[in-house]
Amino acid sequence: MLTNYLKVALRNLMRHLSFSVINLVGLSVGLACCLSIYLFVQDEFRYDRFQVKADQIYRVVNQRTAEGKESQFAVTPPAYGPTLKANFPEVQQMVRLFALGNKPLVTYQNKKFFESDILLADSTFFDVFSFPLIRGNPKQALLGANTLVISESMARKYFGDQDPMNKQLTLGGAGSTPFRVTGVMKDVPRYSHLNVNAVGSFSTLRSLVEPGRLENWRWQQFYTYIVLPKGYNPEQLQAKLPALLTRYAKSELDKIGITYQTRLQPLTDIHLRSSELEYDNAQKGNIRYVYALMAIALFALLIACFNFMNLSTARSLTRAKEVGLRKAIGAERGQLIRQFLGESLLLTAMAMLVALIVTAIALPFFTDWVDKRLSLSELLQPQVLAGLILAVLVVGGLAGIYPAFFLSGFRPVQVLTGNGVPAPRQGAISLRKTLVVLQFTASTVLIIGTAVVFSQLRYIQQKDLGFADEQAIVLPLRTDAMREGYEAIKADLLRNSMIRAATACYGIPGGLFAGDGIKLPGKAEEISTNMFLVDPDYIPMMGMHIVAGRNFSSSYGTDLTEGFMLNESAVRSFGFGSPQQALGKEILWPKWVQSNPADTLKRGRVIGVVRDFNYKSLHQKIEPVVLHIFPAAFSSLVVRVQPTNLTATLDFLKAKWQAQAPDWPFEYQIVDQEFEKLYRSEQLFGKLFSLFTALSIFIAGLGLFGLATFMAQQRTKEIGVRKVLGASVASIAVLLSKDFLKLVLVAILIASPIAWYAMNNWLADFAYHIDIAWWMFAGAGLMAIGIALLTVSFQSIKAALVNPVRSLRSE
Repeated sequence: MLTNYLKVALRNLMRHLSFSVINLVGLSVGLACCLSIYLFVQDEFRYDRFQVKADQIYRVVNQRTAEGKESQFAVTPPAYGPTLKANFPEVQQMVRLFALGNKPLVTYQNKKFFESDILLADSTFFDVFSFPLIRGNPKQALLGANTLVISESMARKYFGDQDPMNKQLTLGGAGSTPFRVTGVMKDVPRYSHLNVNAVGSFSTLRSLVEPGRLENWRWQQFYTYIVLPKGYNPEQLQAKLPALLTRYAKSELDKIGITYQTRLQPLTDIHLRSSELEYDNAQKGNIRYVYALMAIALFALLIACFNFMNLSTARSLTRAKEVGLRKAIGAERGQLIRQFLGESLLLTAMAMLVALIVTAIALPFFTDWVDKRLSLSELLQPQVLAGLILAVLVVGGLAGIYPAFFLSGFRPVQVLTGNGVPAPRQGAISLRKTLVVLQFTASTVLIIGTAVVFSQLRYIQQKDLGFADEQAIVLPLRTDAMREGYEAIKADLLRNSMIRAATACYGIPGGLFAGDGIKLPGKAEEISTNMFLVDPDYIPMMGMHIVAGRNFSSSYGTDLTEGFMLNESAVRSFGFGSPQQALGKEILWPKWVQSNPADTLKRGRVIGVVRDFNYKSLHQKIEPVVLHIFPAAFSSLVVRVQPTNLTATLDFLKAKWQAQAPDWPFEYQIVDQEFEKLYRSEQLFGKLFSLFTALSIFIAGLGLFGLATFMAQQRTKEIGVRKVLGASVASIAVLLSKDFLKLVLVAILIASPIAWYAMNNWLADFAYHIDIAWWMFAGAGLMAIGIALLTVSFQSIKAALVNPVRSLRSE
């Protein structure tokens, strides 16, 4: 019996080949979309789940309030972790991490490389995190000062086949303290939010900073992780933290006008739920984008299923005589139901198989495109295979259940005696119309979403950031001699016609800048602000616009010690009124006082105000900036070069830098490329959104094409009669198309508010963003109508062109 069902099912699929192909292609593409997005989403959700204590580890993050503004930081003061451990017995373990910035130079004999992702950590690092050591003792590896555990890759890079244990690596330039290798750990899995190339002992830091600094509550530069008991509710501990901060930190924080609120972030939330956190070195995704892709996958699958159901219910009427004959020779209704459901399930199973093959072929290209290492083997896991089988049963069952019950209810006398096929029930027609509306609602939402996403990405690329980032190259000042002689280096570079301008600084838009505090007359507490420490050429070199006052100038001797410039946000934040009114206002920078104890009563003045410039991502509002000349802190030289022959310019700069710092490899950054890195996740999301939107629209158009083909076939005789009576091709095409266009118009009306709400929520993540314009809805509507017209009109015109003699010859 099963073999007979299979034969009949295959025979029916081949008899109606065009509809079978449309169903198969639509379902296959929809399922392939789902499988590809599943692999991407599954990879995003797997971050940090390899950790043995993944459900017990929490990161301590801070919400800081200063001057009425709230900011969320992934970093904490160095005193926080030990204080938590000492006061709460439920904190089973604690570790602090301090990231060595600026990619320190690592040296072993004649091998020298800049290395990123080097941390200093408490000796409990390997108790908290599951990073296994292949050499060394994890309990003792980080106990002593100047000890270092390196990754397996780093060990091969510097030591080859030699035993790295107890060998010395130097971090930094000449005169830096060597670190003794006390362990080698396996390379950190790529799905760890922490990128770790090497871990040094935290006790090393104590010897590098002034006494007592690791016990303060103001220096926020440490990532703090704690381990809580299994099954413990972290909210219980979180409720106790305000009292802890009041007891230990309030008096110190009151001096600078800052309050903290602390929350505990689960380890497995860090990768996807940290987009709002500043000063975070984690590998970050975005849970909103993951949810959006899951919604697109659902839309693609639903559109494909709606196609399947639509064509299945429509085509069911052509099989009435088959049903009547089967029932006449003794077939029971249950057998017919099984037959039709079996055909539906068979086609769905074939579509799933094709989808797996398509996914396997496309996966290498997809993984390169999204910069991930996705594997088809993830789909072969038992639980995933069970899910795929369930999907086949659900999709095939939903698509086949209505035709199965509708067809099996035909009475054989009625369909075999020439009295005609029962008219389709109003419910069947309404179902088909509803499914078409839902298809095009989903498609229109995706079209509008694509328009908004790409408009925002274009806005990001074209927005005037308030400074010029083109052809700007950042070169690190590696040695004390370079920092002290930066003026001579600038003058030497500017003799070359390829170098248009140069400036020395600490503070680059899109890169590092100083976070510090200033004081205003009459106020005891410090005001937290961002500092750009610059030379007089910085403002013109970076193309910034002065809106009041003047630039720093060596013609004014006091500028070098007493001159400050502000951005417009600082003018407002400091209560100075207008930019013009801010000129001459007094400012005291405590760091300046610390550097010059004799000048404790000396104050600087505002000499100029620059227009606000975006030095962070457009996700964040522009915050107050203070610019000041402070050569002791200069870390980089920024040069603007001619746009032509960049290779020759870089060769020139490399030769000059190697002459100045022969012990350091040459390294540089390009400012506009660094800014682009801030929007990698948005660019990836835009690519994925557009790809899967296009595929979803293709599926919807394919289904509408199939349905239009069927409807044209059903009305062949009607069309012939109309042509005999004088109807034109155009009038017949309009007749066959208008019902579909009405459904598409309804879909546009439903989709527009849904898309507006969803995309407004997405844009809310950006402090600076486009407004959703009417033309996006109009364009999406016209595109949806155009797709419908192209698919429906083709079949309508084809049907209208058929000779009426052929249509009516059986009458």
